[in-house]
Amino acid sequence: MADTVKTLAHSLDELIDKLGFQSKLKEQTVIREWSSIVGPQIGRIAKPEKILDRVLYLRVANMSWRTELTFHKQTILQQIEKRIGKSIVRDLRFY
Repeated sequence: MADTVKTLAHSLDELIDKLGFQSKLKEQTVIREWSSIVGPQIGRIAKPEKILDRVLYLRVANMSWRTELTFHKQTILQQIEKRIGKSIVRDLRFY
């Protein structure tokens, strides 16, 4: 029974990957786990809206924070890569 479950789980993972859903699932993980990826302060001031063409669009509380977060863009991208994986988000856009 345990082998059947493992085989089924493996088959589902392969199907999800083949259909191209794996990256979409990881994108949703970035959005869902945003605050735990970047920490509570940034999580409060920058809200993830969507990911299009590997660009994460973030609604920011105000222009001052937009400027500040621009300086931290590389660090945030590294945190996403470390936590979720490479090739999920290549850039951030603040608005």
